[in-house]
Amino acid sequence: MSHIVHQVHENFKSFRGTSVETISKAIAEFVLESGAAAKSIGIVHVNKAEELLFSLGFRTDEPSYPVALEAVALGHIDTLHAGGLDKLDTVLALAANGIDGIVCHELLVTPSGDFTVVFLRHTG
Repeated sequence: MSHIVHQVHENFKSFRGTSVETISKAIAEFVLESGAAAKSIGIVHVNKAEELLFSLGFRTDEPSYPVALEAVALGHIDTLHAGGLDKLDTVLALAANGIDGIVCHELLVTPSGDFTVVFLRHTG
């Protein structure tokens, strides 16, 4: 039986910062103080501001749990040509190997075209 209903959410909180590490600390504090149950993430690099804009999707009708972000650099991947998506799938799987408690992930592409995957992890 699927438990997807537990992933569905309608609440969002936005953050911005200069690194995944600083945003991770802010999210951990928000979850702890608000009692939010984190469900999803969105992240984008804002070129002009040289900042990251981040959104956290969450629920408030279930118990909270501690979370953290973990970023893994994937390097440059040419997704425009044949084989690029297969390579992306492979490096994503390798990046996730050994990381416990992955709730979800988001891809971040730097202005230079390098990929980073950001995992939202349950740390409890």
